[in-house]
Amino acid sequence: MGKDTRIAFRLSQKEKQIITAKAKKCGISRTEYVKQRALGYEPRAVPPDALFLLLERIGELDEKSTSPELDAQIGKLLSDIASTLLLPGKDGDSLLQLQDSGRSTET
Repeated sequence: MGKDTRIAFRLSQKEKQIITAKAKKCGISRTEYVKQRALGYEPRAVPPDALFLLLERIGELDEKSTSPELDAQIGKLLSDIASTLLLPGKDGDSLLQLQDSGRSTET
């Protein structure tokens, strides 16, 4: 699918600064940030390195496990963490809304 259509719109300098700051926190361009939001996705802020270290340690526990039940629970936990904190989700889909996503925090 080619990208051959362009949408242009006007906004205030303050609005541009806000969008720029939010896109930067998510590690994506302004265009990608606005596109994701317009399509109902919530771009996630780039997580701290500590999150990746935690995920690595959880993965190490999974490798040492001899219990199929525990393996399944660890796999679900890793999947939930990835979908909630790392991957863009549709509005209202995630269990946890990050403060930087442009929406309030919900639990």
